Amino acid sequence: MVYDHPEFDHREIHFHQDKATGLRAIVAIHTAWGTPSIGGCRMRDYSDEADALKDVLRLSRGMTYKSVMAGLQYGGAKAVIIGTPDAKHRNNVLNGMADVVNGLGGRFRTGVDVGLSTADVEMMSSRSSYVVGTGKIAPDELTADGVLVAIKTAVRFRTGLNTLAGISVCILGLGKVGGRLAQLLIDEGAAVFGADLSEKQIADARSRGVEIVSVDQALRQRCDVFAPCALGGVLNQQTIPELNCSVVAGAANNQFASDADADALAKRGILYVPDYIANSGGLIAVAAQLGAETDDWARKKVRDLEHTLLSVFEAARSDRVSPHVTAGKMADERIARLNGRARH
Repeated sequence: MVYDHPEFDHREIHFHQDKATGLRAIVAIHTAWGTPSIGGCRMRDYSDEADALKDVLRLSRGMTYKSVMAGLQYGGAKAVIIGTPDAKHRNNVLNGMADVVNGLGGRFRTGVDVGLSTADVEMMSSRSSYVVGTGKIAPDELTADGVLVAIKTAVRFRTGLNTLAGISVCILGLGKVGGRLAQLLIDEGAAVFGADLSEKQIADARSRGVEIVSVDQALRQRCDVFAPCALGGVLNQQTIPELNCSVVAGAANNQFASDADADALAKRGILYVPDYIANSGGLIAVAAQLGAETDDWARKKVRDLEHTLLSVFEAARSDRVSPHVTAGKMADERIARLNGRARH
């Protein structure tokens, strides 16, 4: 039963199947405050439906936390498409997903996520005005910019340094966000290691000056900052003892396999940047599009993540807990205020 699922505390869950197109999808709306609930559409070859449900529940909750910690008031949501269609059927599946979004009447807005390309989203947006993220600033661009802010802030908090020159960063996942982050870090004078399973992304990163390591080595690579920019759950009982860094700051969602892993990381003395703060640039880009805001507004919002993170780090140090715990408490307080306002 969904009601008994340990990750379920949501407003709405929608299950969709279209045998004609092969579409199987789940939409989860975690919170709604009179504004659209926002979250990307992810396409993955999940091991089973239970795996997809767990992912969409966790991701949609993360979108709520991302929104409130970025100073926004959009509800959190997410969509997942179960299975990756072949080229022949891909457009039909995506058009079917756009129809699903239309059926929710505007209370859910979606866009690019893992498994979808910008071209996919542009095609879907021609069928549904509720498919967003095609504004002047690409969400992945602003996501990478936000992770750079997070890394700079964490390094300065940890070391007192106001530069990334000479700082080493290992990026796990060199896709749209990780690849752009690598270039930004190199431009800042950092030494960048990187790992990915895609030969194309490896070649692109190597051409920029990234030193390529294996995926397994990335978790053990000696560096100042480890930046997980692929899928979630990378910080767990097996990997945390192997980390050889002083800061973790990346774009991946749900980086901890469980909340207990946050404590394990803190006990190792590694400073953690809460993922839903570090990677909130994509949501800010979408919010700018929805609110007809300027590029300057969006980029200022991303720069303001520095102040949010410093308040989290300082409170966590004072309370002697992980920043994961502190940020969660701050987010819960903001969510409670918005929930109270929505009931009146």
